Amino acid sequence: EAGRLTGREGRSVGRVQRRIYLRYFSAYGAFFLLPALVLALALCERGLQTVQSWWLAAWSGATARALETEGLRDLNARYLTAYALLALASLTCQALKELTLVEGGFRAAASLHDGLLARVLRLPQSFFDSQPMGRLLNRFTRDVEAVDTTLAQVVSSFLVCAVSVAWALGTVVLVSPGVLLLVAPLLAAYAHVQRRYVRASRELKRLDAVSMSPIFSLFSETVAGLATVRAFGQQRPFATRNAALVDASNRMWWPLQCVNRWLSVRLELMGASVVLGAGLFAAVLSPRTPGLAGLAITAALQVTGFLSWMVRQTTELEMAMNSVERLVEYDDQPTEAAAVVPHNRPLPGWPARGDVRVSRLVVRYRPDLPPVLRGVSFSVRGGEKVGIAGRTGCGKSTLMMALYRIVEPCGGSVVIDGLDTAGLGLEDLRSRLALVPQDPVVFSGSVRSNLDPFGEAAAGDGDGELWKVLQAVRLREAVQSLGGVDAQISEGGANLSQGQRQLLALARALLRKTRILVLDEATSNVDTVTDGIVQTAISHAFRDCTVLTIAHRLHTIIDADKVLVLEAGQVAEFAAPSVLLADSTSAFAALARSAGGNHASLKL
Repeated sequence: EAGRLTGREGRSVGRVQRRIYLRYFSAYGAFFLLPALVLALALCERGLQTVQSWWLAAWSGATARALETEGLRDLNARYLTAYALLALASLTCQALKELTLVEGGFRAAASLHDGLLARVLRLPQSFFDSQPMGRLLNRFTRDVEAVDTTLAQVVSSFLVCAVSVAWALGTVVLVSPGVLLLVAPLLAAYAHVQRRYVRASRELKRLDAVSMSPIFSLFSETVAGLATVRAFGQQRPFATRNAALVDASNRMWWPLQCVNRWLSVRLELMGASVVLGAGLFAAVLSPRTPGLAGLAITAALQVTGFLSWMVRQTTELEMAMNSVERLVEYDDQPTEAAAVVPHNRPLPGWPARGDVRVSRLVVRYRPDLPPVLRGVSFSVRGGEKVGIAGRTGCGKSTLMMALYRIVEPCGGSVVIDGLDTAGLGLEDLRSRLALVPQDPVVFSGSVRSNLDPFGEAAAGDGDGELWKVLQAVRLREAVQSLGGVDAQISEGGANLSQGQRQLLALARALLRKTRILVLDEATSNVDTVTDGIVQTAISHAFRDCTVLTIAHRLHTIIDADKVLVLEAGQVAEFAAPSVLLADSTSAFAALARSAGGNHASLKL
């Protein structure tokens, strides 16, 4: 919806499409071999079980005749041996069928999960801006769990029911052909009940799944801001909101249970009719063959049970397929550009100079939103230090994201050392730039893995490069006190101070040895001592590199070669800071005055 920050969660309506079933069963293996094998084994298993029942009926009749000839012992041995072989063959088919189903279910679940994960990792930033985290958590938890456990069981039960109904109906009709008079109306009645039940339960299941996402979203948001919630004493409002969301979810779950009870009553009534009809026809048409009559009644009992169960399993299968439907929902979402464009790869030493030319750049976060950057143009020579200033919301961070193509420009170009970045693969582009963000990203693991996650520096002279960059940012002693570069860092860098996390991010950028460094308000959350260390490290280690500094504190860019001032997504000024400060009417001078300083105080 236009202008809405967070989009509403969509849900499918109507029957689950055939492509969803094909997608799931194709994940079992190539060319549907495993599903075909499962079907063949199920047919063999049920056929052998039917032959077992027929063999028992024949055994019963043969026993009655053998009593007259007194040859019972040899007869029983022969029939028992054959029955045991049939039972063994049936058990073998059943075991192979279940093993194949389990193997196929594991393959399908892993394939769908891995496909979803790979897709989510390739989605653009605009998707995450409009999707609460709870929606993704709902898919990676509830829906993945349903595919892992419930769906494989439902497929197995449905297959057994379908094959069993076919064999049992065939047996009843073979023994009591008169039952054919009941089969057509019976199947029509079952189909009518099944259609009505599926139509209601399918939509209720979808509503139930959608109603869980707000609960996950609230939970993740509450955990993330737990300290703030407690500090302002807002526990009760959050608990009340959570209870309201749980009640809303239960309002979807309760009708689903009522629909199940509605189905049970009708299935039991129709099942009793089938047994009555089969018994009457068997008694009238086969009064002298009690074994076959018993077989017909037994098969009729099985038919009613299996038909009732099949109606349920058909519905359960479609309801479980809702989870598959939600897991593949993001298949149609547009992804980021390719990681590598084989025919347009930069040379190994690119960028060699660090020239940056931005021409008429236009950037918007979503098609329905106004542009954030509107015709931005400027040029930076290799080795220049450029500060980017402006009031909140002017587009400073958006410019950085456009440089990295985190947000794709909808107009204009960014050219680095003569190469238009729009034609490069994202991995080739982003790996050649270094970034120190405002909020440093530190992962749980060793200091080494945080500095050199891909092991590129260790392939050279071991840990020498690591200690060199740690020395440059004055973290050497702190890391030594932790136990060296193999010391473990807690999740989110909890055992490091904010300043140490920022310096670690700077050391990581130093290790990349790139010609272009982007600082996104890197010192806005640190003390003045750490700020000084960062500025000193940058001035020494990156003295020959192009440095783009998004400034929150103006004193961090006062020594820059040039300052780019943005206003409402457009370039207001681009000149040396001394020139801009000398002009009292300049936008940069106004920013300095609003910050409570002048040129002299900024130099201090």
